[in-house]
Amino acid sequence: MTAILDRRGRWNLRMNLLISSLLVFFGVSSLVVSALSKAEENFFLEFRYMTVNGTVFTTLISLIIAIVCVTQMATGRQLRLRQLSYLRLCSAVTETIIGVVILLSLFPFVPDNPNILTYDSFSMHVIIPLLSILSFLLNRSPVESIHPLLRLNCAWLITLYAAVVIALILGGLIPQEKIPYSFLEFNTRPIGYFIYFGCFIYSFTYVLSFLLTEGNKKLSRLWAAENQKPIRSR
Repeated sequence: MTAILDRRGRWNLRMNLLISSLLVFFGVSSLVVSALSKAEENFFLEFRYMTVNGTVFTTLISLIIAIVCVTQMATGRQLRLRQLSYLRLCSAVTETIIGVVILLSLFPFVPDNPNILTYDSFSMHVIIPLLSILSFLLNRSPVESIHPLLRLNCAWLITLYAAVVIALILGGLIPQEKIPYSFLEFNTRPIGYFIYFGCFIYSFTYVLSFLLTEGNKKLSRLWAAENQKPIRSR
């Protein structure tokens, strides 16, 4: 679907292009810095962390969004890409979870507090999650009303990550001492712990998806077309 861009639409595109460009910059630079700091180690082992996978995913989505923004500005037409909105929502939910987890881990009673004061860690755990939330909330084309069950689509990256990491752990490719999170330590945790944690993660994901989509709908009124143009299908 396409619609003719008005003045507010162009401002929204410029803002989205800026945020997406910043996400690409921080995503690429944080991954490069992280790889250089672990030059003597196997950097691919870092992909056992959801943070690294989320950063790669968000960077790729942001690059696509930036290209779409440039295309729309050049053609003067707004593309209503529902699937891209879903991917942006998936990125925002994933990054929000990463930000919340790192925030909770800073409490003194949590063991092995991560050091977020390095450039790559601060970018992945703080800057990118905040920019991802802004990127979705300030998007002019909201996901609009969707079936409640479809909101769980935003959890597919988390599901894919969990499936791959669990398979690698069970296959012995990720040794016990390299397991990234305590809720993946199958040898030391009861089965009820994993069921409880899984239910919590998916429930939290669903709530985040609902809050973000509702917030996007409300904020999208700021970018309402000055003069409603007919939408043209293509």
